[in-house]
Amino acid sequence: MSSDNSHIDKSVLHLVSIGDEKAFRILFDHYRDRFYWVVFKMTGLEDIAEETVQEVFINIWRQRESLAEIKDPDAYFFTIVYRQVYRFYKKQALEIKLRQFVSESPESKNVTEENVLEKERERFIQEAVARLPTQQKRVFELSKLEGLSREQIAEEMEISPNTVRNHMAEGMKSVRAYLKNSLAHWIALWFFFT
Repeated sequence: MSSDNSHIDKSVLHLVSIGDEKAFRILFDHYRDRFYWVVFKMTGLEDIAEETVQEVFINIWRQRESLAEIKDPDAYFFTIVYRQVYRFYKKQALEIKLRQFVSESPESKNVTEENVLEKERERFIQEAVARLPTQQKRVFELSKLEGLSREQIAEEMEISPNTVRNHMAEGMKSVRAYLKNSLAHWIALWFFFT
């Protein structure tokens, strides 16, 4: 086994892939702290970092048969870590939406985490809307920002309600795709530049 501390020896991966628990312990000891600090840096939450590290290693053990084929262990394992963090933020965003829906007063929100996520979400939405074609952008703004109905938008823009509906559907599709893509990039950039 390699004495190089920065890379895990391929023989360790092979042994883990055939179920060797001692080799898995070597793998665990090699990556545990690195995974923890990456997740902590991305979330700022110790308990989430610990929980995520456990989930990552459970996933690695469950998929151990494929480890012998891995060419770049760091890239492979850190991709698993990033995906786990992405799931955490996706779950957080859903919980925030649910709380906002159920909550009767905005004061009941947790202002720290939610405000950060909300600001980032708003920024991504603004970027996504700015990238829409002119007609779609105008329809989106009239609907979502000014609260106009489909008929009101049709009248204002002198187009049919069906055209408004089509623009809205295409616009929402583009905005959702942009948000999904941006969140993944945001997580990666946060890790590399903070």
